[in-house]
Amino acid sequence: MSLKKLLVASSLAFAAMGASATTLDALTGNLNIKLVGLTTETNLWAGTNESTWGIGSITQIQGVGGQNWNYGTSDGTYLYYMLYGVADQNIVANSGGTFDIYNVGATGGIGDGKIHLDVYRSNVDLLALNSNYNAAPGGRTAYDMHSLLSGFGPAYLKLEFGVGKQTLNVAGGTDPTADETLATMVQQTSGVTLPTDGKGSFFADVAGGTAASQWDTNGLFGHDLDGKFTLSVNGADLGSGTCTAAEVNNGTCFAGFINDPIRAIKVPEPASLALVGLGLAGLAGLRRRKQ
Repeated sequence: MSLKKLLVASSLAFAAMGASATTLDALTGNLNIKLVGLTTETNLWAGTNESTWGIGSITQIQGVGGQNWNYGTSDGTYLYYMLYGVADQNIVANSGGTFDIYNVGATGGIGDGKIHLDVYRSNVDLLALNSNYNAAPGGRTAYDMHSLLSGFGPAYLKLEFGVGKQTLNVAGGTDPTADETLATMVQQTSGVTLPTDGKGSFFADVAGGTAASQWDTNGLFGHDLDGKFTLSVNGADLGSGTCTAAEVNNGTCFAGFINDPIRAIKVPEPASLALVGLGLAGLAGLRRRKQ
């Protein structure tokens, strides 16, 4: 078989991975997800004990082998998310003036006791979430929806935070009887209310979405995603400026800015697997013809 025929046959197997390796659907294996967004303690959902929620975008996903998805430029699509249902389980003051905040899912009303993060895929560039970060908390239209995200159709991913980051129980705090090993998000902050600085971590599990089968791998300590983030005052580096007290209270400004990476493992979409299988079958057929 000539070199030209071999190259043509090989391209059938790997075209989906080679020519479109940076598209969202083609990303596979260990991935590092860059997340940015805004968070607030206003417009909390009535009837629940929710303490915090937020919205934002996923700006980049990097993987091994040179994989690199960038929002809007790699395949013309964007990823946005809404984080909701965060409730304070216990807040412990440290001697150095910092605080450890243990979070669980909000209950009461329509709160189901879980912290949620819904991801939406769209070809619409939302400047309020991608560049100037000036979305308004007053745009929240439902427990799980913001006006900026409405009309995007079903969620690309529906994630729920799971236990595992907090391995030891602690004493004291706002609820000395709390079992912090049940916390599904843990934060270390410079204050108990926004705006503040700090960091946090969580695990998340896929609970649904149109791409659930690609991301539901349980590859990170039995979870699907391993998240770490930083928290800072909105406007310190991005946005139109630091929120004033009046803006925070009347729901026109998100007081907090969240940043930093999430780890995940993703498998190919079924269509990509089918193309690879077809290409491999072509290689096998050419080999039989040669023999």
